Amino acid sequence: MGDGSASASASTSTSAADPPLFGVYEVFLNFCGQDTRYGFTDFLFTSLTREGIRTFRDDNNIPHGEKFGSELFKAINDSKIFIPVFSKNYASRKWCLIELTHMVQRMKNRGQKILPIFYDVTPDVVQHQRGSYEKAFRQHEEAFRQCRKRKRKCRHNKKVIQKWKNALKKVGKLEGLELHKKTSGYEGQLVTVITDTVSKILMENNKHENSYLVGMPSRIEKVEKLLNIHYDGVRFIGIHGMGGLGKTTIAEVIYNKYQHHFECHSFLSDVRETESRNGLVHLQKQLLSAILKTKTIHVNDYEDGIRQIKGVVGRKKVLIVLDDVNDKSQIERLVGSCEWFGARSRIIITTRNKEVLRALEITKEEGHPEVYRSFQPDYLNPFESLELFCKHAFGRKNPPEDYKTLSEDISSTAAGLPLVLKVTGSSLCGERKKDLWEERFEELKNIPEWEVQKSLRLSFEPLSAPQKKIFLDIACLFIGHNKINPLYMWDDCGFYPRNVLNVLQCKSLITIGDDDILRMHDQLRDLGRQIVREGKLDDWGRWSRLWDSDKAFEVYRTGQVKSTILF
Repeated sequence: MGDGSASASASTSTSAADPPLFGVYEVFLNFCGQDTRYGFTDFLFTSLTREGIRTFRDDNNIPHGEKFGSELFKAINDSKIFIPVFSKNYASRKWCLIELTHMVQRMKNRGQKILPIFYDVTPDVVQHQRGSYEKAFRQHEEAFRQCRKRKRKCRHNKKVIQKWKNALKKVGKLEGLELHKKTSGYEGQLVTVITDTVSKILMENNKHENSYLVGMPSRIEKVEKLLNIHYDGVRFIGIHGMGGLGKTTIAEVIYNKYQHHFECHSFLSDVRETESRNGLVHLQKQLLSAILKTKTIHVNDYEDGIRQIKGVVGRKKVLIVLDDVNDKSQIERLVGSCEWFGARSRIIITTRNKEVLRALEITKEEGHPEVYRSFQPDYLNPFESLELFCKHAFGRKNPPEDYKTLSEDISSTAAGLPLVLKVTGSSLCGERKKDLWEERFEELKNIPEWEVQKSLRLSFEPLSAPQKKIFLDIACLFIGHNKINPLYMWDDCGFYPRNVLNVLQCKSLITIGDDDILRMHDQLRDLGRQIVREGKLDDWGRWSRLWDSDKAFEVYRTGQVKSTILF
């Protein structure tokens, strides 16, 4: 990327819309546009996106400036693998070097991987800045001297230039792929090698990530068998069970692991919540955007959406996940039936209500046994429950000897629900007063196993007033929003929101990814909304927050407001 002109701009060239949790991009391409934009780098980008690998490169649309820099660094932060393409003029482009320096920092601090490509220069030239790289750095240093001589403010001083050199030295030592050595100068062959290498790295990353999911690998393996990507027909897989069992986690892992096997793929998260806020047509547009790989989608109504979806997926091998479905109409209008899709397509649906999957069950019973499979995750067994609790309470698999009995007792009250174990363990993390642990155990053991929200509420009650207010604001209004939007409001309220958000994250009550989007488990969201409704179920004007636009409009129209309301 990193040209010294507007062509070095950052953008969102990617092959999927709204991917889950693991970052917007998987690969970030860093290159000198003058040398490789319309040739090698374009071939590489096309190959990666064809494999379903979400790849960032510039598209010449965003001009230089602060917006460019922030967009650029966000794209780097989101990516799992960085691919710098070293060419003759690479070192002459300041933004190439700025990007590379940031990537090296991310590799050091966050473990992201750099896969260097030596296009028409050798690793020695990059590492020791010889040839065209030596000449480029003489020019950078001369520009700095001239800047100082004219008493102008210099963005790139000696320290910055040295950081660029250090980054080149570091990356020049890494194991990479050299065009003339690896494929004797055949660019097409090298593109194929790079694409295969990236796919293998991503597969290994997924395995590594899965190893941290206590109790999940065996459940994921069962769904993989149902998925059976070698079966030639279309197949729907329903994952059902109560909230907090790990249905979404299983779907996310499967999606991230297998998306590269499909022509197109889309993960529609929080279908229930998204339809409630934005309507079903919004979900149809989201799905079409992912399949067509464009943001410009026009849908008149849901019937038009159905026609368009059927038209674009009919001959394609697609992977689609509908997460947290609560109404059969969502299935009917988003993924319809197996006749909509091309051979070997897979549709995964997660839901708390097995009844919404009834139509698929009927299809199976009517002589199409291969079309539909269902899976209900088991509750965690006592050993898995203890391990998950300990990971969040102590940061390790097993409890300290003097907390062993208490840990076993507390983890047993969660009835094998991963969400309750995670939240309860996080709420006790750092707390070493045994009497408080014993008190928490007494509270938990008196709650019936099926009353999950009562267990979760024990982690809400000890929060400070500002922490409770921000938790409720997020639960009712800001899930899926960038944290910067409400920060100003919370600042004005004197809530010290940055500290509060950190506390809520530490207690596993919310999550905030590198994209700064606020997220919350649906059980915790429902808890927050139930708290707002308590004692005034049908009196909307007394609710402190209104998240339903129809209710908000009705309260405003009829003048029912009886307290300060956020909506």
